[in-house]
Amino acid sequence: MNKFYAGIDLGGTKILTFLCDSNRKILAGIRTSTDAQKGVDAVIEKMRLTVRDACREANIDPSDLSGIGIGVPGPVNKNSGIVYDCPNLPGWKNIEVKSLFREKMGVRIKVENDARAAGLAEARIGAAKNHDNVFYITVSTGIGGAIIINGEIFHGAIGAAGEFGQMKLLDGSVFESHFSGPAIEKKFGIKTEMIPELIIKNDPGAQKALDHLVNGIGTYLANITTLLNPDIIVIGGGVSNIGDILIKPVEKVIRERGFSISAENVSVVRAGLGSDSGAYGALELVIEK
Repeated sequence: MNKFYAGIDLGGTKILTFLCDSNRKILAGIRTSTDAQKGVDAVIEKMRLTVRDACREANIDPSDLSGIGIGVPGPVNKNSGIVYDCPNLPGWKNIEVKSLFREKMGVRIKVENDARAAGLAEARIGAAKNHDNVFYITVSTGIGGAIIINGEIFHGAIGAAGEFGQMKLLDGSVFESHFSGPAIEKKFGIKTEMIPELIIKNDPGAQKALDHLVNGIGTYLANITTLLNPDIIVIGGGVSNIGDILIKPVEKVIRERGFSISAENVSVVRAGLGSDSGAYGALELVIEK
């Protein structure tokens, strides 16, 4: 019997909801603004309405859903579904998203950090498909990550494993503050999306920005490779759109600086699902194998 699932990617500015069947065929997609300033209850209601509208588009009733997955931009207790904190969503501290949403929808709910969900999607249906042990990093406004072991998210003790952007540097600052998109713009006066075009024009500032990214991301991923020995590393987020002039040199740095046995065998690829990875990942949380 065919079953139906909804996946919600909750962001600071937009909500994206997909609906699929048991074969992962996308039947509907709804995108709307988050309007985070209106508060927690209003945002959760907007999330519910996206599921309702997706069901209407797919010509099914919400009661026909077998599960709803939700990806949120903050750390989550994987068992209770409590969201500890979402810095880009005012008032989102210790919010019982799982129980609140289950009350509204009456179906099975799973809540996960958005980067962890995106990494799961890349491992199962994206750029790392057919690989069991995956490290996923997203570099955009912020930096996050996911550790996938044997095809499942590794959560750690309280669900916070994979927070790559919060790793400390020797000066006490965090990795994200030096290598995220806004950090690059602040340091070099260049938006990351402009780097490829400026590199073609031999712009020295763009080359310095690219070298900074390659050196920093490559070195820290070399350490991750030494620690976790993944089959493959997937780089996602807006900064990954720089493309091969970032990905290939990062792979070279990993080969040079990682523990030889681990580093010589790991592949480094650009994410395959783009900006939809969070919604695909939310679906993967609840699709029954």
